[in-house]
Amino acid sequence: MEQNIPQANTKNVLWKQRRKRQKGLVKSLLLDYAKNTTLHGLRYVTQKGLSIAEKLFWLLTFTLSVALCFYLISNVWMKWQSSPVIVSFSEKFVPVEMVPFPSVTICPDIKNRASAYNYSEEISKYNNNYIHNNLSADIMRAMEKIQDIALICNIQQIYPRFNLNRDAGNVTIIKNLLEVSPSASKYIFNCNWRGDIDCSEMFSTVLTEHGVCFNFNSLAANEILREQNIQKEYNYSDASTPSKGWSLDTGYSKDRLPYPRRGVNSGSVYDLTVILQMPKEDPDETCNGGIKGSKIFVQHPADHPQSSLYYYASLPGQVSSVALKFSMMSTSKSLENYSPEVRQCYFQNERHLRYFKIYTSRNCRLECQANYTLEKCGCVWFHMPHNDSASICTIEKLDCVEETVEQFADEIIEDFVENEPDPCSCLPTCNAISYDAEILKTDFNFNSVIKQVEKKYDLNLSELIDKYDYSQIDIHFKEPRFASMRRSELFGLTDFLANCGGLLGLFLGFSALSLIEIIYFFTIRLGFILKKDLDQEKNTLNKDRVVDVMDTNTERR
Repeated sequence: MEQNIPQANTKNVLWKQRRKRQKGLVKSLLLDYAKNTTLHGLRYVTQKGLSIAEKLFWLLTFTLSVALCFYLISNVWMKWQSSPVIVSFSEKFVPVEMVPFPSVTICPDIKNRASAYNYSEEISKYNNNYIHNNLSADIMRAMEKIQDIALICNIQQIYPRFNLNRDAGNVTIIKNLLEVSPSASKYIFNCNWRGDIDCSEMFSTVLTEHGVCFNFNSLAANEILREQNIQKEYNYSDASTPSKGWSLDTGYSKDRLPYPRRGVNSGSVYDLTVILQMPKEDPDETCNGGIKGSKIFVQHPADHPQSSLYYYASLPGQVSSVALKFSMMSTSKSLENYSPEVRQCYFQNERHLRYFKIYTSRNCRLECQANYTLEKCGCVWFHMPHNDSASICTIEKLDCVEETVEQFADEIIEDFVENEPDPCSCLPTCNAISYDAEILKTDFNFNSVIKQVEKKYDLNLSELIDKYDYSQIDIHFKEPRFASMRRSELFGLTDFLANCGGLLGLFLGFSALSLIEIIYFFTIRLGFILKKDLDQEKNTLNKDRVVDVMDTNTERR
C-alpha cells in the first residue's frame, strides 16, 4: 500500500508536466502560425519590436475585418436561400411552330333554346304563392326542371323561390341542361382549319360555369381527368382525341401530324375560321337576358376547358378577328434541386391532384374551389369535377355558392397579404405557356353571300336567311415569333462560393490555400508536435528507469 501511493503521485506529476508542455507547444504553434500566415494583418500582432498599442490596433482591425466579412457572408447566404431564382428574357425568340395552338372554347350566350324549352312561359306558371302541399309528381318535376335551367341562365336570380328543400341534385340536372342547350352540330354552320380541312366534327362538348360550350383542340378528357376518381354518370367533356407526338415537358417531336394541333404562321390563311348560326327563335329573354352572340376563351390544351371573366366576344352580324399572342416560361433543370416554394413553380411530377392527371394552375384552382365549395355548401356546382354525382348544387344553393366564391377569393388575398402559404398551393407549372389575344371586329353580311349562292345555283335558301343570325370568328397568330422568359439560378453553389471568396479575399486576403494552411497547422503539424513530445517523454522515462535499475544493482553489490 505504501508503494502504491508514491506511484500514484508520480503519475499525477507526469500528467501535470505533460499538460504544461502541451500548452506551451500549442502556444508556440499559434505564434508560429501568426508569424507565417498568409492572412493580412495577423502577423503584426506577434511581431517583435512593435508596441502593445500597435499590436492591439492590429488585433482590433483583424477582429473587425473578420466580423464584417462574416456578416456580409451571412447576407449572401440569406439571399441564396430566399431568392436564388431569377426570371429573365430568353436570348432566343420562340417560333409559333414550337407551341400548341390554343384550346378554343366557344360558349353561346343563348343558354336555353326557347324552341326546346320556353323558360319564360314555364316560370310564369308558378309564383311564390304556389301551394306546395300534395303536389303531383309531374308538377314537382316541372318545378325542379325550372330550377335546373336557372343554373345556366344569365340572370340566375330570376326564378321562383319554390323552397322545395332541394339543396342537392343528381345527374338529372345535367340531362335537363343538355336537353335545352345549343348543340355544336346545329350552332356551328361551317368550320375550316387552315383553309382546307372541315373542322365541324372536331369540336367537343364541355360543361363550364357558363353552361354547355364547344371546344376545339383540347386534350382528351381521359388524359386530363383521373376518371377513376370522378363520378361516372355524366361527362365534363367528351373530347376524345389522344395526344400524339407531344408532351407537356418536352414539347413536339418530329411527328408530321401531332396532337394537340401545333401553331403555324403561314401568313396567307387563318388557322381557324368558324361561322356560327344562331336561330332567331331561340333567345329566351327571361333566361338569356336579351344577350346574343358568343364568348370565346383561349387556354392551354392541357387545361380542362373552362370559362372565366376574361373572354373575347363574337356578336351576330360581325367578323371577330382574334390575333393570338403567347408568353412562354421555361425553367432550368438546375432548379429541380430547389423546393417549389423557393422557385415558385411545380414540375409535373411534384404535385398530385385528386381529379386531374395533368397539373396546371387552372386545373389545381378548379379542384381546390370544388373542395372548398363542398366543404362550405355540402355540394358542388355542376361543372366542378367531383366523385359524387348526387352532390350537385341546385339553384337553392346559389346564395351559398356565391358567398363561397367571395370567401375563397378573400382567403387567397388575405394569405397573400399576410405572406402565408396559399391554401390551394396552386403555383404555376415550371414550363408554362399562356395565351392572350387582340380582337378586331368588322361587319359580316352573310345573308348577302347566301343570296348570291342561291341565285348562282338556283337554290331556295330562304330558310337560312329568315331563321338565323350569323357571325364569324377568325383565329390566327399575330406574329411568327414571340419573346419568351426563362426561370434560372440567380445564385448557384459556384456563385455563392465566388461571392464568399471575394469577400474573404477583400477583407482578409483569404484563399483556398489559406484554408489548407489552417487545416495543416492545427491538424497535421499539431499532431506531429504532440506525438514528438510524447515520444521524447517516453524516451526520458525509459532512460530514468535504466538509471534506477543500475543504481539498485550497484547498491546490492
